[in-house]
Amino acid sequence: MRKVIGIDIGGTNIRLGVVDEKLHLSHFEKSSSAFLREPDSSEKLVDFLRNYMERYALTDIEAIRIGVPSMVDRDRDYVYRAPNLGGLVELKLATLLREALHLPVAVDRDVNHLLLYDIHELGLDPKRTKTILGFYIGTGLGNPIWLNGEIFRGKHGVAGELAHIPLYGEDIACPCGGKGCVEMLASGRALERIQQRYFPDTSIGDVFTLHRDTEPIRHFIETLSYPLATEITLLDPDLIVLSSGVVGMNDFPKEQLIKEVTKRVKHPVPAEDLEYIFPETGHENGVIGAAIARFFYDEESEK
Repeated sequence: MRKVIGIDIGGTNIRLGVVDEKLHLSHFEKSSSAFLREPDSSEKLVDFLRNYMERYALTDIEAIRIGVPSMVDRDRDYVYRAPNLGGLVELKLATLLREALHLPVAVDRDVNHLLLYDIHELGLDPKRTKTILGFYIGTGLGNPIWLNGEIFRGKHGVAGELAHIPLYGEDIACPCGGKGCVEMLASGRALERIQQRYFPDTSIGDVFTLHRDTEPIRHFIETLSYPLATEITLLDPDLIVLSSGVVGMNDFPKEQLIKEVTKRVKHPVPAEDLEYIFPETGHENGVIGAAIARFFYDEESEK
């Protein structure tokens, strides 16, 4: 049976496992990705993966698929920069791993794999004809776009960077190197700042439960609605997928967000005919999504 190693690298954790063509997951592990914050740490990633393969005697793997929190080129090889992982900057990561591990390797944005997981597992587009917008709101604001049966990448592979559109009049420094990016006001980072300023005695996990009706939280949801409404108006999607850490928090105000988005989307359509999906967030989703990309949505550019 065909098997791949799916890897989901985040700013805090790295998750990986072996996934077969029936999408059964085995040898799943989660550990800190802190070692990838150090400059020139790509060789440490090679050692990390080599040790993983040796530990489980993985000799029947056909390929490796990796999701990273970064812009990636259209060939799914070159990582431009991962703002929270200083060791993955301006690097042909797929080429490096392929030559070191002697397996086909492709790298992609982590949120692309998350959207592929949700589309496949929920059967959202069996005919591959729909436009689906993904908004994965965690530490940052991930924005994969599904058009005409595939992930939309743009000329350079970096389409869907809604998080880094600059906002007029804002100058908050963003880890990407820019200022005033949407992500700094509409993401988990922004929510943490609100919690620390207004609700310091409340854990971040209880912010919506205890304070969802307060002005700071209502303003946060309203702010989040602006970038979402902008892209929805531009692309007139069939489906809107909202997921990841912030959306998955207890008592996240889904109905309030929908109301605020609808208020700002072009009327009468698409505003009056929007369909929202709120999939459950799982630690394994990105790992399995990487395998789904290989088994079901492979592209000629993969080496």
